Amino acid sequence: MIKIKDRIKRLRRGADYENYYTALDIGTEYIKALVVKREGRNGVVLGASRQRQELADMQGGVPSDIQGIIDTIPGQAVIGIAGEQVKGFSTSVTVPRADPNLKINEVELLQTLQLVQKRALREARHAMSLELGVPDVNVKLINSAITSVRIDGYTVVDPLGFQGRTMVVTVFNTFAPLTHVGALQTIATELDLELLATVAEPYAMARCAATDEVYDFGGIFIDIGGGTTDIALIRNGGIEGTRMFPIGGRVFTKKLATRFGISFTEAEAVKLRHSKGELPPEQVDKVHAVLARDAEVLVEGVAITLQEMAKGDRLPTAIYLAGGGSALPEVKEQLRSFPWADKLPFGRTPGVNVLRPVDIRGIYDSTGLLLDQQDITPMGLAFYAIQQQSEDQAPLFGLMRKVLKAMKV
Repeated sequence: MIKIKDRIKRLRRGADYENYYTALDIGTEYIKALVVKREGRNGVVLGASRQRQELADMQGGVPSDIQGIIDTIPGQAVIGIAGEQVKGFSTSVTVPRADPNLKINEVELLQTLQLVQKRALREARHAMSLELGVPDVNVKLINSAITSVRIDGYTVVDPLGFQGRTMVVTVFNTFAPLTHVGALQTIATELDLELLATVAEPYAMARCAATDEVYDFGGIFIDIGGGTTDIALIRNGGIEGTRMFPIGGRVFTKKLATRFGISFTEAEAVKLRHSKGELPPEQVDKVHAVLARDAEVLVEGVAITLQEMAKGDRLPTAIYLAGGGSALPEVKEQLRSFPWADKLPFGRTPGVNVLRPVDIRGIYDSTGLLLDQQDITPMGLAFYAIQQQSEDQAPLFGLMRKVLKAMKV
């Protein structure tokens, strides 16, 4: 990797240092970086950059050249993580209480959180061992969030001091193989960044784009990137799971290159012009014929993944799209025409909506450079960075940090 720390201007440490962040989305197709300043509970984008990757840039999960990514990079960074082996899921534990009149205290809650996290860690290791075909996998916890606490069926923000017969705690965790996390830590070191967090990209995308209505009625978030398609499911008031599979925009580019006998770069240009509706009419039908079948395969992959995530329960009827691949008209057509209600547990055919930067809450663009669905994921990482400090100050998150520190995950 070419080090860029000698070629960029850095914010000096000072009173305002902790209010500036870098959000770094290292994708198969592009590296995207945002510089964000915290203003209250919101973030303002002060700088943005997008650098195209070469075909070999993501070998081993480490980009080989990201010089010139942005002029000023704050030292604090949140980096997105994606890939097939990145697993996000919710784990719930129901705890019957011996004395319902006794108030819940910190010790009881710590014990419950430990129970949840130990169960989640076992599930993650088992799932990755089966998938990779090895008996013992070193997994690393990427991010953890308490999504709900219910006392006798009633949702509470902070259960400390409450009374009741039964406490149910649900935690959303994301795990990844240790090698994946190590690659991102290497990147942060090379860029001389203080790595605040690595965050599963579908989790970050769903959090920043979900409205109160989505949390009430549910939503499915699909990010079609260059190399993977990432899916996040919001159901029952929280993010329930994330999954990824290895089909993305590069599949379409390679098909165009092969079918038309052109270079990958030329094929990418054709694909982008097709996405923007800029091709001449005589070329549109030819490109459509080439891309239609791969769009079907991608949507079938979405359906298979959602079937797994549904676990037999009803799925929400709102689909939200992000990522450059979602700009292809063939992908949107297939998503809208697929017989969802016949093949999966939908109450009715879901609506399909394309996310835009203006849909993202809490992050405001002062640059005018964030224009379309490709910018949603880095905005989600920026949102995570801004919100994390506020959440870290909440009592429940302090208890969770104690649990995770004790477990050393």
